[in-house]
Amino acid sequence: MTLRSETLTIRDQKVHLLRDGAGPPLLYLHGLVADLHSLPIDSGLTAFHETLAQSFTLYAPALPGYAETDGYDGLETVEDMVFFCLDVLDTLKLDTVHLVGTALGGWVATELATRHAHRLHKLVLVNPLGISTPEARIGNFFYAVTPKAEGGNHEVRELIFSDRNSELAMGAIPDDMSPESQFLFYKAQMVSARIGWTPPSLYNPRLKDRLFRVTVPTLLVSAAGDRLVPTAVADIYQAGLPEAELVRVADAAHAVWLEQPQHTAEIVTRFLH
Repeated sequence: MTLRSETLTIRDQKVHLLRDGAGPPLLYLHGLVADLHSLPIDSGLTAFHETLAQSFTLYAPALPGYAETDGYDGLETVEDMVFFCLDVLDTLKLDTVHLVGTALGGWVATELATRHAHRLHKLVLVNPLGISTPEARIGNFFYAVTPKAEGGNHEVRELIFSDRNSELAMGAIPDDMSPESQFLFYKAQMVSARIGWTPPSLYNPRLKDRLFRVTVPTLLVSAAGDRLVPTAVADIYQAGLPEAELVRVADAAHAVWLEQPQHTAEIVTRFLH
């Protein structure tokens, strides 16, 4: 199957969906930035997602407020994201799926799994947000994306990438974006602020104690150089989940799906098979 860009209509709300591949269904929930639906316009699928689509039918909706998806005005908490995902599954007539989430998508995926594990075969969390403690504190995303006097996006690139000045980082979050790409990036910031600006910022203090409800096999992928989600967060996830495998990826930062796309996709695919 070739990449298809679709618009679903769910109760008069538009949902932008990318679909590709063939095989068992895999629902992919994207991260805060530097991921599907927030990369510069016309980026298409990344090498990571293309590799997943070689083994699975990849369904990648833009979360509420991202890209062309409606729902920003009614968005208040991560719980709204969970119901959004259930609506997408129902509309696509997918009873059960593999669920893969990165960063923000990993947080949403975990919240969904604590409530509706019966809709999942397996769960994969890549550098997931959702948990933060004094010993494992999530980085200050909102400070990084706040415009500075010197201009540019170097601080958010430093938070997300191993080398903020690399060709990869500059391509994903350039200093000079087209108006269309700037709008995508801006919408990503607005959504993250909507659900995470007011403390607790980008995490749920109750989630840690609910992890025991995730009754499906889970894979945690943690990048050794992640400055946004410390590797200790993955340790907390693993300790709380009933059946969890943890794989650490060296030589990568938060956007491991861009920095180590083939390796990360192989880890995920091997686990799901």
